[in-house]
Amino acid sequence: MELGIAIRGWLGLPPGVWPPDHYALLGFAPGEGDVGEIEARVLDRMELLRPHQIRHPEAVTEGMNRLAQALVCLTDPVTRAAYDRHLGIAPAPFEVIDDEPIEPPLEPAPRSAARLQNLPYEVVADDEPFGEVLPDERVETKPVTVARIVSSAPARRAPKPPKLKRRTIYRRLAALRRASRAWDALRPVLGTPGEPLATPVAVFAFLQALTGARVAFSGAAFVLGPAPQPGGLVLALVREASAPGTVRGLLPSQREAVAQDWHRGHVLLQRERAALRKLTRRSRRGRTYRAQFGRLLRAVPELVLVLLAALLLLGAAIVRHR
Repeated sequence: MELGIAIRGWLGLPPGVWPPDHYALLGFAPGEGDVGEIEARVLDRMELLRPHQIRHPEAVTEGMNRLAQALVCLTDPVTRAAYDRHLGIAPAPFEVIDDEPIEPPLEPAPRSAARLQNLPYEVVADDEPFGEVLPDERVETKPVTVARIVSSAPARRAPKPPKLKRRTIYRRLAALRRASRAWDALRPVLGTPGEPLATPVAVFAFLQALTGARVAFSGAAFVLGPAPQPGGLVLALVREASAPGTVRGLLPSQREAVAQDWHRGHVLLQRERAALRKLTRRSRRGRTYRAQFGRLLRAVPELVLVLLAALLLLGAAIVRHR
């Protein structure tokens, strides 16, 4: 009971019986709160408990356990529906939609009556093949030379990637740094096929990683894409509204597939970052040469006259040679 009093005080909850239901613990009215609001509220309440973790570890652990249970329960539609029935909360009414007329299924068009009457009826012997084509239905076919068709088609070259501006390169490099950090934060759950989200600390860490990943991955859309591209499964899980409940319900084979996809996405992000760094070094090298030449001209202004004289002599030599 003393733990409950301390937790209520830290979370700003009114006095009452401990433990409260999940909605009261998060500060919602019974039945209210969507997945995004619940995740945000859990993160906020976790931050209220963190400052007391050193002096009151048992109370903070109790509060984190309750918040984790509320998160997992209320973000899963099936579990939440069962919990609402346990609390006596009436389910939301279904939307009534007028029934649309059902179209009859398409049937193959029958042959004409005259055609059916003209078909001969013969007794087929046991040794004769079935499904023989009638004489008037036979269609002559000519062999098609595939090699000739393929060779006649003009070969198309793959389009060259567009040349990026220096500002675009640095912007993309910064976005990839944020995406890589967010990708690494998902490793404990999505990068390993073991049992995930076994403790409240793991649940909260994964929830924080999801919040950062949803923001970071939106800026790296030029690299990350849906499946079957590398990282597509991880990207789909991150965008899932009830990601913690979905991850907890994955089968071992599905977790193995997600872990492999996480590693493929990690390799993709690292390769793209290396390519952009290479472009930045080239751009920096070109600017360095131009800066050195500019400093040389400022230090030796007479060099401009020397260059002009050399160009004039070169032009005169070309004219004389012609």
